[in-house]
Amino acid sequence: MGATLWIVWAIIGVIGGYMAGKLLHTAHSVVLDVCVGVCGALLGGWLLVVFFGNNENMQVFSLVTSAVACAILLWVLSLILPGKPDDDDD
Repeated sequence: MGATLWIVWAIIGVIGGYMAGKLLHTAHSVVLDVCVGVCGALLGGWLLVVFFGNNENMQVFSLVTSAVACAILLWVLSLILPGKPDDDDD
């Protein structure tokens, strides 16, 4: 497992964390969303490679898994931490 795969997982986590933070309108900071996204993506990608091996097909599937793990971890975080109040209902 090369460093390139870890970097790609981290990039997926950064993008996923930023996008999820914007879509969910969470009360916490973008930095926290990105950090949780990176952790989820790295964990998901790494676990897939550990359990199913490291070949070309699994590397591609690990990218998808890292994106899904990022989304799941951010969703769990949004359930734990309260969201922003709606300011649009004046």
